[in-house]
Amino acid sequence: AEDIALEDVYGIIRLSHNRNSNAGLTGGLIFLDGYFIQVIEGAPFAVARRYERILQDDRHTEIVKRLDETTTDLLFPHDWMALKDASGIDPSLLTMPHYLPGLPSELFTGQAVLEFLLRCFNIQPLPEQVPAFC
Repeated sequence: AEDIALEDVYGIIRLSHNRNSNAGLTGGLIFLDGYFIQVIEGAPFAVARRYERILQDDRHTEIVKRLDETTTDLLFPHDWMALKDASGIDPSLLTMPHYLPGLPSELFTGQAVLEFLLRCFNIQPLPEQVPAFC
């Protein structure tokens, strides 16, 4: 996201809270190094509708779906859309040898991206949900 300010991201979060609460969706969003990494969770139909809206919105570019799974356990059960940026992320996650801005899809699996996001939010996944970040 070129030329996007943190204030713009806060505006996105405010809008997401309203829309997600009405749709029964929860999730987490990371804004880091000009990239967004997002988890959307809820009823499959509601998630699919939200994803279609994101795809149709011309403000979004280079969208890559990394993971599409069904689970009964929400990772963000109380957050319509939690937000983290560089100021709220443990700096050791960004200096580890395995981190690259945007977590390029040719180098990072969906599971690895999910684990990175969970580490940024200090969420412990269930052992069967996410393998080791690599």
